[in-house]
Amino acid sequence: MMGACGESERMGPGMRRLIAVAAIALAAGATGVWMTSASAADYEPSDFPTLRGSTPYVPVAPTYRRWSGFYAGGQAGFGISGMDLGRVTAYGPTDPFLSPLGLASAWAVFGSDHPKAGNFGAFAGYMSQWDDVVLGVELNYNRTRLLGVSSAAQSFTAVALPSGSLNTYDGTILATSSMKITDYGTIRLRGGWAYENFMPYAMVGLAVGWAQLNRSVNVSGTPSAGSPGGAPFVITNSSETLPILWGYSAGLGADILVTSNVFLRAEYEFVQFLTASNVKANINAVRGGLGYRF
Repeated sequence: MMGACGESERMGPGMRRLIAVAAIALAAGATGVWMTSASAADYEPSDFPTLRGSTPYVPVAPTYRRWSGFYAGGQAGFGISGMDLGRVTAYGPTDPFLSPLGLASAWAVFGSDHPKAGNFGAFAGYMSQWDDVVLGVELNYNRTRLLGVSSAAQSFTAVALPSGSLNTYDGTILATSSMKITDYGTIRLRGGWAYENFMPYAMVGLAVGWAQLNRSVNVSGTPSAGSPGGAPFVITNSSETLPILWGYSAGLGADILVTSNVFLRAEYEFVQFLTASNVKANINAVRGGLGYRF
C-alpha cells in the first residue's frame, strides 16, 4: 500500500490528466461501436429521410392515344387484277347465215389478263381499345373499272354462206371473252397496335364484288375469188351476264393521327374472289385515305 501510494504521489498532475482523457476516449469508442451495431440491426435503408435536393424515382403509368369509337372516311388508290378466263366457253355465232362456220366453242381457247385501274370509295367502322391493343370491325367500299379481255381468232376460206348457197366467202372469226369488275366491298376485322399517333394494323375479311361478263363473236367476210355473187359483211353476236363475286380479303395498313380526331391512312389489300361464271379473279390494291373519329 505504501508502494502504490508512493507511485501515485510521484505522478504529477499532468500525467493524471492524460490518463483520464485516454479512459474517456476508450469509453466513447466502445459506445460508438455498440450504437452503430444497434442502428444496422434496427433500421432499414428506407427508414432514412431523403437527402435535401433529391427526388425519389416514381414510375409513371404509360399513356396511350385514344383510338376507340366510331369513325368514317374516304379513300382513293390503284389496283391490279388477275383474271383467269381460260374456262369461259366461247359464244356463237348464232346468226343462221353463219351456221356453216360452226360454233366458236369448238376451237376458241381463252387465257388470262391483268387489267389495272384506279379506285375510290369510303369506309366506316368501330374500334375498341385495351391499352395499346386496338380491335375493330370495318365496312369498306371501292368503285373501280377493272376490265380483263381475252380473244381467239380463226380464218375461213371459200365457205358457202348461207348453207347451200353458191356464194362463197373468205373471212375471219374473232371470239372474245371479257370481265369488268365495277364495284367491290369488304367487311373486315382489324387488329392494331397503338404507338403514340401511329397505329399499324392487320385485317382479314369477307369480300363481295359486282361484275359484267361479256362473250361475243365477230365474223367478217368478203366474197371469195370465183364466187358468183355476194357482198362483204360484218356480223356480231354477243351475250352478257352480271355475276356477283364472293371471296375473302387480307391486308396491312397504318392510321396516323394528325389531330385528336382526324387521321390519315395508307394500306395494301388483297382480295380473292371465288370462281363465278367460270372466271376466277383477284385484286391487289394500294390506297390512301382521310378519316375522322367521332
